[in-house]
Amino acid sequence: MKMIRQINEQLENGLTKGIFDHIRNLLICAFLLAIGTGQLMGPTSMFFSLTEGRYGGVSVIAIALILMAINIYDGIRIISKAQMNILVTISIVLLYLFLSKRQVNYLPLKRQGC
Repeated sequence: MKMIRQINEQLENGLTKGIFDHIRNLLICAFLLAIGTGQLMGPTSMFFSLTEGRYGGVSVIAIALILMAINIYDGIRIISKAQMNILVTISIVLLYLFLSKRQVNYLPLKRQGC
């Protein structure tokens, strides 16, 4: 019963908005990763005509990974502030990390036709 009250309290404090914000941010990171890998694998530079495609691709991938790490850190920080049982917190953090990894891997795979 205590857990249900905590979940209701988190929903009142904007949990749903936070979840969808994190999903949106992860999708943007996945899109940036797809652009960066496309630049690395492609024969010509589609977006960065001023530099060689490799440098632009590596730069975009680095930016996407930094943004993804910041987003995951923020999500873990918010989950740890919820003051739940330590096992529940650890399981939620592991689930969040797993879903973050799967979401970021989905778009580049979809783009390649897998």
